[in-house]
Amino acid sequence: MTLSAATDGDISDKELNIINFLFTTLPIFENINNDYLSKKMIECMELTEIENNFENILDLINSGLSSNKDLKKTAYILALEVMMADLNIIEESVRFLELLGDSLELNNLEISAIKHTIRSKYAELKN
Repeated sequence: MTLSAATDGDISDKELNIINFLFTTLPIFENINNDYLSKKMIECMELTEIENNFENILDLINSGLSSNKDLKKTAYILALEVMMADLNIIEESVRFLELLGDSLELNNLEISAIKHTIRSKYAELKN
């Protein structure tokens, strides 16, 4: 989540609020405390400063999720959710999503379904 928020070079307050909301409300995080979230966010930001190759960071994320396909889908969904906080996905974010999907070994159908769901969630109501 932190990495997807940082793709535009800065993490906005809205993105931080979304990360916190997701972390405190989703069942997948129920056994993890807030200190862990803070620690991991700091580690992620430090890693982005040290590591020049974005794909190496994505490989670390993938290996951290082991072979659990559901966790990989959840990671992709949460990355997209965080990006939608500002309702402005820039080109770098689109490229990040492509690389993340590849790294997590998600197929095109899974990625399309996730994007469609998120797009529908944030669509404006038109009369």
